[in-house]
Amino acid sequence: MSDDSAPAPTAEPVPPRALSKKTQRWLWAALAAVTIVTTAGGVTLSVAAVSALQSMPTLVVSQYLRALERGDATGAMKLAGIKARSGDILLTDAAYGTITDRIKSFTVAAPVTRAGTTTVSATITQGDRIYTRSFAIRKDGGIPWLPFWRLSPVEPETLDFLVDGPAGLTYTVAGLKPKSEPLDTDVRLRALPGSYPVEVTQRSKNFDVPTADVLTTPTGLTPSPTVLTALLSAAGKAAAQKAIDAWLDGCVASHDAEPANCPFWTVPGDPGDDISDVHWQLLTRPTADMLSEWTAGGWDVDSTSGSVGATALLTRRSDGSSGIGITDPFSFSFKGTVTFNGAGAVFTPLIDASPAQAGA
Repeated sequence: MSDDSAPAPTAEPVPPRALSKKTQRWLWAALAAVTIVTTAGGVTLSVAAVSALQSMPTLVVSQYLRALERGDATGAMKLAGIKARSGDILLTDAAYGTITDRIKSFTVAAPVTRAGTTTVSATITQGDRIYTRSFAIRKDGGIPWLPFWRLSPVEPETLDFLVDGPAGLTYTVAGLKPKSEPLDTDVRLRALPGSYPVEVTQRSKNFDVPTADVLTTPTGLTPSPTVLTALLSAAGKAAAQKAIDAWLDGCVASHDAEPANCPFWTVPGDPGDDISDVHWQLLTRPTADMLSEWTAGGWDVDSTSGSVGATALLTRRSDGSSGIGITDPFSFSFKGTVTFNGAGAVFTPLIDASPAQAGA
């Protein structure tokens, strides 16, 4: 027979779980904040405690850097007091989403106050670079024992680039068109830290401007532009060579003693003779050497040495008698620039004041 009055079995007591040191530190910080606000007669204890923790100087800087790390341009700008101006196309989440070399990690040092100014130094890893940046912070309300902190306004970094090429080139930065698109001119845009893609949108079979990821320059340092230069393609070089050959062949086909815009000319051996009906012969065609990179006004062309000869009708002015004059072969070379228009390549020679000459 069972005894209904027997005591029921009891569970073993569970020992309390120990808090980690990290948890203890945060708990004591929260309790300290609550205690301070309670002593001061505060009303919203939990809000005050959270605000106290979030407003510590190092956390203010960490919040800004963490927003950049996440790609949150809007959040970072709000924390840093950055307001976009007209033309600030890069100060958006869309533009910041295209960057490379974003901040990957950071560590924040304890705040330092000198001459009434409080700063927090951060060591930042961005792309393959590690650098240190100092942030000024300021008090923004709170109570004497528990001030709230805010970043002093942070000046955006500078994106600096230059596109060098033929007139009419257009380009984008982070997929967006700048307010103006000058060529051979330094372009500077305010931006958050990172590398932004600059891409020429006008394509040509004759030349190409490689896309570049342009790294911003931090405030306080002097920006130096990243130069994007138009490069001749293989098709462009072939078209340029064709234009040069056509120009030189036109010089040889001329019957003038001084063909216009040509690298050679001839004169009578006797000052009393007139020269006419010149026939040029190209004995050695020079080789054109074209620079791949655009320079001011076009792609520069230089040449090796070539040679020509000529025959001409010489007429003596004193009595009208005439005869055929023949030059000895003589050498010449040329310089100039190549550009392109709707019809193709255009070669513009740079004529020396004293081109190659010979007496007939």
